[in-house]
Amino acid sequence: MNFFRSLFAACSLASAFWPDSVRAQSSEDEIREENFLEAVLTSSDDVPEMFETIDLNEASMEELLSIAGVDSKYASSILEYRRKVRVIHKVDELSRLNGATPAALAAIRQRARISEEFKIHVEATSYSSASPQTLPLYQDAYSENGLRNFQRLDLRLRNYELCMVTDKDPGEKSYLDFYSLAAAARSVSIFSTVNIGNYRLSMGNGMLFSNGGVVSKSAEAITPLFNKSPYSLKLYRSRGETRYLRGAAFEIPVGKFGLTGFVSSKKFKAHLDSTGSVTSIDYSGLNLPTGGPSGGGLHETIEGGILQYGSDWGVCGISGAYLSYDRPFSNYYVGKQFVVNMFLRVRADGLAFSGEVMADKSVSFSTNVGIDYERARFAVGLRDLRSRIVSNYGGALSEGFPSSPEQGIYFGAWLRPTDEIKLGFYYDRFRIISLSNTPDRNGEEIFADCYLALSRLKLLDGNGTLVYLRYKYKTKEDYYIPESDFPAAQSSLAGSRQTFRVELRHVFSRTVSIRTRLEKNFLSSGEKGELFVFDCTIKTSRLSISPRASFYKTDSYNSAFYVVEGDLPGVAMYTLLYGDGARMSLSANWKVTDFFSIGAKISRDIYDGDKEVTVESSSRRIAGITTISLELSCVID
Repeated sequence: MNFFRSLFAACSLASAFWPDSVRAQSSEDEIREENFLEAVLTSSDDVPEMFETIDLNEASMEELLSIAGVDSKYASSILEYRRKVRVIHKVDELSRLNGATPAALAAIRQRARISEEFKIHVEATSYSSASPQTLPLYQDAYSENGLRNFQRLDLRLRNYELCMVTDKDPGEKSYLDFYSLAAAARSVSIFSTVNIGNYRLSMGNGMLFSNGGVVSKSAEAITPLFNKSPYSLKLYRSRGETRYLRGAAFEIPVGKFGLTGFVSSKKFKAHLDSTGSVTSIDYSGLNLPTGGPSGGGLHETIEGGILQYGSDWGVCGISGAYLSYDRPFSNYYVGKQFVVNMFLRVRADGLAFSGEVMADKSVSFSTNVGIDYERARFAVGLRDLRSRIVSNYGGALSEGFPSSPEQGIYFGAWLRPTDEIKLGFYYDRFRIISLSNTPDRNGEEIFADCYLALSRLKLLDGNGTLVYLRYKYKTKEDYYIPESDFPAAQSSLAGSRQTFRVELRHVFSRTVSIRTRLEKNFLSSGEKGELFVFDCTIKTSRLSISPRASFYKTDSYNSAFYVVEGDLPGVAMYTLLYGDGARMSLSANWKVTDFFSIGAKISRDIYDGDKEVTVESSSRRIAGITTISLELSCVID
């Protein structure tokens, strides 16, 4: 249950997902986003920000580059145009700029908004879900009804912004169990940005502070080398309860230079041994009335600064940070540490280079080179991660964010031989560096992706069919990390895993589309799993209805499937399916007015025979679980 709740929090989406924007998204983009969510699922509480709406009159280079189809040339043209005209009034104004393409303009219309100078922008979301079958279990275990609930409020006026988030997981009694409050001001006095409260800091390839999936284990690792900035400072909008900084940060521009200062102070829950040393850290964020880690809190303080230089060719920077913890660690990590970090990102025509070096008591590096042709992209990367700081925020090239020293080399490629076919390949060979007397551990990972469009018509504009094929191989038998070695305990399947996936999507019109998915897992232990999914989406300008049926059969939890299941306008959820059974769901989103929407969903899990469900010491056998969800969303612009 704890793992499932963690998945739910990790994959919550940051913005209201209106039916209009869903209709504007291509099937290929949906698959890519699903793969991205799966890549960061394992240990990240980050909220993928690819779905956030972007204000064209406030957007930074990084925010513009996060829009599909917008490259560095076009983003620079938009920023230069904005400096000249001061205020952008219509997206059509951007069609005449250098680098503009029909695909980029369509993506901007989907992702961006245009705020007026003195007009307030408000986004508010309230979400709740509960299951009648599990209610007695939570009542027995915690004297609580097991309701899941969160609220998010985002206010923007000109260059000022305020974001508030609350979150309650099942079993927690307080509706303010987790809360996040953050405020930002842009272009104030000498400061380009001032953040107070919870915030995210990203730089380089993410070894010190995470760069939001800049490089991930898939063929998609190539694209960010060309169109994502290696530096950002922004408010924290996630429901995830760990991977953020809490305090204050600012950025001062001086010509092409930028100076950032930051300070953070917060606590984690930690497991302690008999001497009071930390054996592991609990990143789940669950604060239940009973159970939980023994020993209490671990206090973290971080102070530092960044000096960066940006130009047409790219950006480089150097940073220093002092990390301090109020308890010693019983393992590899160091409680007090000064870290120096340097990063470089270079772009020139079809070439891209990204590199980062970090020094604490050891030296770590990550470097990536990419080549971009008209119908092909290639990337090669090396990494050697030996850091002895607690890696709460960083991770250069690993599924999620790695918390283990490792070395590796990867190769990725995207090929488009014709307009109808797109092929992706990724290979990674890595070695886990042992911290004890056990031998170093090797592993490898292979992805092969194929998008095949069976119609020359664009799926956004009318009829079209897309076939998606994926083969994924991962060695896990050498990837087990004992809890005694790391503050974040890892356990993994003792064997390799192969996954075959075939997906067919057909768009009948702008209103109706269907999808079928067949997936099979094969484990070296002999275990296997099968999954079949069918769903249909019917959309109008104000109403979206999506029935879905999933049938699955797995030999054990090790061969389980993770399915990205669109939940409600502001929430997407990874559903964990294992055992034998079926899952039926019906969701509806109604845009009541231009600024207010209601989403509702009912899902039913049906098991092949009764399934024992346990909450703490309370358990019961259940033939099925019904979950009811409701969300209210309001956007005033």
